[in-house]
Amino acid sequence: MAKGSYLKKLFQSFNEGDFEEFKSIANHIIDDERKKNHFQLADELQRIINSTSFKQLRKAESNFNNNLLHLLPKDKDSNFNLVDVKTSKILLKDLVLDDFVYRLLKDFIREYESAEIIESYGLRPRNRYLFCGPPGCGKTVTAEAIAGELDIPILYTRFDSIVSSYLGETASNLRKIFDFIEKGTWILFFDEFDAISKQRDSLDEHGELKRVVNTFLQLLDNYNGDSIIIAATNHQNLLDQAVWRRFDEVIMFDKPNEEQITELLCKNLKRYPCSEINFVKLSKELVGYSHADIERIGLNAIRTAIVENDIFIDDNKIRKQMEIYKERSKIYNNINE
Repeated sequence: MAKGSYLKKLFQSFNEGDFEEFKSIANHIIDDERKKNHFQLADELQRIINSTSFKQLRKAESNFNNNLLHLLPKDKDSNFNLVDVKTSKILLKDLVLDDFVYRLLKDFIREYESAEIIESYGLRPRNRYLFCGPPGCGKTVTAEAIAGELDIPILYTRFDSIVSSYLGETASNLRKIFDFIEKGTWILFFDEFDAISKQRDSLDEHGELKRVVNTFLQLLDNYNGDSIIIAATNHQNLLDQAVWRRFDEVIMFDKPNEEQITELLCKNLKRYPCSEINFVKLSKELVGYSHADIERIGLNAIRTAIVENDIFIDDNKIRKQMEIYKERSKIYNNINE
């Protein structure tokens, strides 16, 4: 059995909500049991840490993370925070995703929850993910769903603060962020990731941005903490080739197919009575729209029905919103031609 001193420290660290200390002592106990050839007991203790106690440990870790909020990294000149901290209640089941992507994410979450036993084999769980694909197809909300599933706070990087006009400060700001996440367990989310990871051989880019890309690659290479790093981009073709190799997994988020469009419409319209809606036909006509487009059409139909005091939403009301959205798209396309 574990020494009394270990047990005392174990209970004390749990009571104080010190997740890192709790993990460290638990691992000492497991290692001691293995040295005594108590392999079955050691494996059982490892499974307990990785399964039934996971949510409780995350609560303790959450308290630990909250104590770090006053240490959020700041830009030296503006004193603005370099990240925003949020918690998420969104779960994967709330999203409409491609089956392959959904399975990848579920495997990733199971792997992260089993980090201790993976590390006992000399491996580390994957914790660097690159999300690619057109805008409005679920990259950001998926990062939030992972945060919700694991009950980990999400840090949104603020490029308006990170990117500095002063030579060298952008790279310095990135180092501050990585230094901070070493102190706890977070999901670090880089949206519009191409802003700091464009191809270094591009003639359009100046030397400062190339230094920023080099710094980011070094930070990713040297990071060995427990936080999860997720980067998202709508312009994967702009990324430096060396960036791709730094991520454990690259996931493409594409526009929904007919079946997914039907599911999206049903999810968004379920809060209001519906009648005489031909979902199959509508879904065929909505192919090519993004998840965000379809959500906006559905929610706008509900808003209009509420304002006009309609008893229910029908096919015509959704088509009206589709026409409005087509006109909106024309404006956007003319701007970008």
